[in-house]
Amino acid sequence: MKLSIYYSESTDPSFNQAIEESLLKHADDNHIIAFLWQNQRSVNIGKDQNPWRVCKPKQLKQDNINIVRRHTIGGAVYQDLTHTNIALIGSNNYLTKDIIQKILLGTFDPLNIEVAISDKLECLIDNKKVSNTALSENNHYLFFHSTIRVNTSLTDISQYMNSRYSILNHKDLERAYTSINQHTRPLEHNELCRYISDSIQEALELDAENTIILNNQHPDWVEFSANFYRLKSWDWNYGQSPSFIESLQTAFSWGNVDLRLNIDAGVINNVYYDAPTAYHNMMNDFSQTAIGYPFNAKSMISIVCGLLLKHSEHYDELMEVSEWLQQEIA
Repeated sequence: MKLSIYYSESTDPSFNQAIEESLLKHADDNHIIAFLWQNQRSVNIGKDQNPWRVCKPKQLKQDNINIVRRHTIGGAVYQDLTHTNIALIGSNNYLTKDIIQKILLGTFDPLNIEVAISDKLECLIDNKKVSNTALSENNHYLFFHSTIRVNTSLTDISQYMNSRYSILNHKDLERAYTSINQHTRPLEHNELCRYISDSIQEALELDAENTIILNNQHPDWVEFSANFYRLKSWDWNYGQSPSFIESLQTAFSWGNVDLRLNIDAGVINNVYYDAPTAYHNMMNDFSQTAIGYPFNAKSMISIVCGLLLKHSEHYDELMEVSEWLQQEIA
């Protein structure tokens, strides 16, 4: 049995997720793979999740924080450089839940922190989660991913994740989540990686072959570039969302406007509106023109520009609609 541990120097979440996905292709019955990394500020969402529902795309865009859709199901997780990520990949004949639990417990031994491991393989300190996990099995292989909070600001989590569709608020987070540094001396990413690596080797009783992946230097793997550019794309991160309805309302000097947009696979497929009678022709053309456009701020510019000549008498009103929608939609 061979054990390989990869360490990424990159903090680009799309780059690191492309590494993780590529490593899944490298697993075989005689090879256990571990991958350790951290991401710059980002929101990682599950394969089947809707970013407009689980986080705040508009706020994230304003703060230059990317949304990255994972290849696995699971919840949305805010990450920054106060988190450490670990992935384990291998045959489930050798890499078992019991082994993973042993690895997680061993990681915390040098810190003298009493940690419990939940049935979902989440790390708990004083019954508060210090990690979020994902676990899947496919073709006799086990894939485990954990994001460990080292010194995370719960304010940042609530700022970007506590949308109007979420029950989370800051007090809920304080009751549910904690970070390692709240229970021990200050801990850095590289030190935690060393503890994880040592625990992996001890639990598996194997010596590791270590590989450092340089900052944004693309590995020479056939599937890596395709994974990386897909993970950077709007079509993957937003366009893979399930169907939903977005309702928007505002009050202009010329009247109130209500919009209800049906979104399917990230694309507008129907628009219902309520607006002052004098603007029905303008809004009717808007609702028809919008069909087929991606649901993003850039599309709103294109839609309105296409209406300016036909409805030149409402130039100011159309520009107000455009500015409003660009502010509302990521």
